[in-house]
Amino acid sequence: MSLPRAFVVGLHLRWDGVWQRPQQIVSRLAQRVPVVVIEEPLWAPEDRDVVMTDGNVRIVRPLRARGWSPPLVDAQAIATGRELAGPGACGVWLYTPMMLELADAFAADPLVFDCMDELAAFDFAPAGIAERDSALVARAYRVFAGGMSLYAHRKDAGSKVICEPSGVEIERFAADVAPHPLVAELHGPVFTYTGVIDERIDFGLVNALADAFADGNVVLVGPVVKIDPAVLPRRTNVHFTGGAPYASLPGFLAGTDVAIMPFAINRATENISPTKTLEYFAARRPVLTTPIRDVMEEFGDIVYSGAGPEAFVAAARAALGAPPNRIAAGVAAASARTWDAIVARMWNALD
Repeated sequence: MSLPRAFVVGLHLRWDGVWQRPQQIVSRLAQRVPVVVIEEPLWAPEDRDVVMTDGNVRIVRPLRARGWSPPLVDAQAIATGRELAGPGACGVWLYTPMMLELADAFAADPLVFDCMDELAAFDFAPAGIAERDSALVARAYRVFAGGMSLYAHRKDAGSKVICEPSGVEIERFAADVAPHPLVAELHGPVFTYTGVIDERIDFGLVNALADAFADGNVVLVGPVVKIDPAVLPRRTNVHFTGGAPYASLPGFLAGTDVAIMPFAINRATENISPTKTLEYFAARRPVLTTPIRDVMEEFGDIVYSGAGPEAFVAAARAALGAPPNRIAAGVAAASARTWDAIVARMWNALD
């Protein structure tokens, strides 16, 4: 397999949304070859494609007034992507099987599937996505699985499937920074979550934490999506910041006593391998989580965990007294898995 002259990336997320695995990996791929990202469509008054530039990455955001349904890429978006990528075959790097059509449109050489989530398990998942996932795994030259559970579901496809969990920008999160003004003003223990707030969050645990530490505060940093705002906790010591710049996250964690992952135990979380785990470790925070399988298998001796409100609160009390050696173990785990090293391994796997 020859290395591609460029990559076209099919992305189900917004490039300028929460900065996570796709942005970390794709921005580093763009240091090696030109990259064009094609997002899924957005509703708009008129049909047009917005083209944006972020460093070495060109982003196509299709705006569509007409009704559209899966697949999530159409001829107009493909034409815009072709203009940016240039003639001839390109590597195609997919984050969603709902854009498999890009493989034919760009004569994919190679076709790569970077599987970061079990998308079929999410609320409002497109019809047929599980079947498309299987087809993409069968067709791809390389499949990178973003966690052990995702890998276990695809390993039967053979050696082309590689388990490559997410990493961390260790220098960013380990840096000594001033606490963010929002958390700097809070009194008592501060428990902070960073990331998307959706059906994966157990708000019963958030309420239990806020009630048990009435003199403390729970801070949830990130956009609220796909859920009814009526289900959000309405306590004075629970704070929602909305979407926050990626660069601000170390400041939020610097003013935090315990970093939390109050994930529900449901279909949507069965196979997750949260990137934020390593970010919390790098920031030298004790980590409180529910017993997410991938987290417990890899970091069960570092995190504090509890299932259900009572156990979660008990684990929170223990996390507040985390000993230095446990914090050091988290830092060591984060230091061993940088995004630069991960992308270098991915690139080598294509050669």
